[in-house]
Amino acid sequence: MFTRRREASLRFRFMVIERLRLLKKFYSYSELARRTGIPETVLCRYVKGDVLPGDDTAKKLWDSLDKIEQFHQVIYEKITVDPYGYVDTSNIVNDPLILMRASHYVMIKFAGKRITKVLAPAVNGVSIATSIALILEVPLVIAKRHKEMGVRDYIEESYPTGPYMTSLYIPKNALSSRDDVLIVDDLIRTGSTIQALISLVKKMKANVAGVFALVSVGDTGVQSLRAEHPFPIEVVASIQPFYQRAEVYT
Repeated sequence: MFTRRREASLRFRFMVIERLRLLKKFYSYSELARRTGIPETVLCRYVKGDVLPGDDTAKKLWDSLDKIEQFHQVIYEKITVDPYGYVDTSNIVNDPLILMRASHYVMIKFAGKRITKVLAPAVNGVSIATSIALILEVPLVIAKRHKEMGVRDYIEESYPTGPYMTSLYIPKNALSSRDDVLIVDDLIRTGSTIQALISLVKKMKANVAGVFALVSVGDTGVQSLRAEHPFPIEVVASIQPFYQRAEVYT
């Protein structure tokens, strides 16, 4: 009989393997074997999917990987910033192993919280939000910057992006007062996009369970959000702006 306990065990063991696969991008089998105490041949079989570790081995391996991998360092390795301060997260949001690791990060950070929907802005936040919604097994709602044919009623929120105003739209029936919503984006700079998403959730009488982002540029946007709202706001990595002409309004 396939019980929930068995399901949780298998899910955790797969999480360990996916994390190991991510680290294999940065370390050789010999280095991983030295740091985990598990033979190279066994690690290779795990990475290739030939075999799963048992429960006890998976727990020990997870603890060993904690000592090797700092997730924010993985983000730093993959993110790029040009001389004008423009941040490119495409190497992160297009990498399936990083997306899976981010979803594991969210599972741990928001453990015990009720989440019924994941909300993200189009476009860069969609891949990470999809990964998180899949692992949490909850519906995904995308806030778009334009209305689409076929959807009659929308809820709208406008916010400043530099000298312009931007609007976000979600279908009127996408959220309800019974929902606890996790807001997800790839990057936070000023916090204006996140604030607009929070306003959309409140307009629909739903509850914000928390906010998750992979990267923040500077601390001002995140700090202002945390000062204003009581729910948890989790960011994996923070980079400092080094050029005043940087213009990423998210």
